[in-house]
Amino acid sequence: MCSGLGIKSMPKGNWVEFNHSELTHEAQANGSSNSKANREVRVQRIRNSKGGKTVTAITGLELEKNEAVLLLKKIKAKLGTGGTVKSNCLEIQGDQVIKILKILNDEGYRPKRAGG
Repeated sequence: MCSGLGIKSMPKGNWVEFNHSELTHEAQANGSSNSKANREVRVQRIRNSKGGKTVTAITGLELEKNEAVLLLKKIKAKLGTGGTVKSNCLEIQGDQVIKILKILNDEGYRPKRAGG
């Protein structure tokens, strides 16, 4: 199922552990023709439909699934929050727009704040 990505499944629940080294090598092997600085990355605060919780959405990254997981893992570790990858969009729990803009700048992207 996911053994090629270095993902280990736990016997209970849907929790998976990512093997950082294997994902990094795979991401480097694929490469990207569009540089980080040229992508139109947008960061916006939105209300999620479930219970009206606020999430911060990052769009326009144009990353492979494993690269998106690695970036999400870095962001979650720096912010101490949860998050997920949904259809080429990263969602981080809470209103974290300012902090995420700084993190993405440090990673080499040129993000812009979208919405209100």
